Amino acid sequence: MIVLDTNIFIYLANGTLDVQAVKSTDLAFPSIVKIEALGYAQITVAEQSYLEALFAECQQLELEESVIQHAISLRQQNKISLGDSIVAATALEYDCELWTANDKDFVRIEGLNIHNPLQP
Repeated sequence: MIVLDTNIFIYLANGTLDVQAVKSTDLAFPSIVKIEALGYAQITVAEQSYLEALFAECQQLELEESVIQHAISLRQQNKISLGDSIVAATALEYDCELWTANDKDFVRIEGLNIHNPLQP
């Protein structure tokens, strides 16, 4: 299973990333990713519809206590945003690879397997 960061959903919706990159893959997302992506101020109606359909096809990983505790620890150890700490903690807790275009935001997190699908 692969955990997708918010920017991957946005890049899929606006065509920056081809949907073929994630075909035939078990996809998941932390619940905060849905809030971030659909709450984006400049989202178009077409992007919102596309994202809602894509979210419906992926597994939503809820904010459980173990993820909360891991996110707290990550924020104490690293200069990382709340959203990024939840995304990283979710990927770590579920032992999943994290796909993100902002790999530099996560490189300091020990044990996190990161992939940037926009880079060759």
